[in-house]
Amino acid sequence: MNTTQPTDTQLKQTLAKMLPEYCRWSENYLALIEIKEPHLRVLDTELLHLCWLVEETFNDKEIDSYLFRLDDIVEQPPFRNRISAFRYHATWQQRVIALAKVKGIEIL
Repeated sequence: MNTTQPTDTQLKQTLAKMLPEYCRWSENYLALIEIKEPHLRVLDTELLHLCWLVEETFNDKEIDSYLFRLDDIVEQPPFRNRISAFRYHATWQQRVIALAKVKGIEIL
């Protein structure tokens, strides 16, 4: 993965790759909908829901790995050694980064 912070478009494309099959979204759909039809922007709440759809596909081991990685992204020291309530307030961007790590998908 790049050392620079990924753009929202890159994160949306990565999220689209992880969606369950029944969603049938193309990889670039989330980015293209905003380019071709800017009045149809994908809302942050919709992106959070799409992250949830991916989270729902995880088994117990993947959930543990995901929560560990999400805590690593969201938390800053000195909170690192406690269970974080902050993970429930993670942005869709933070969730996509953690989801991609667990799924082994490179952010473009």
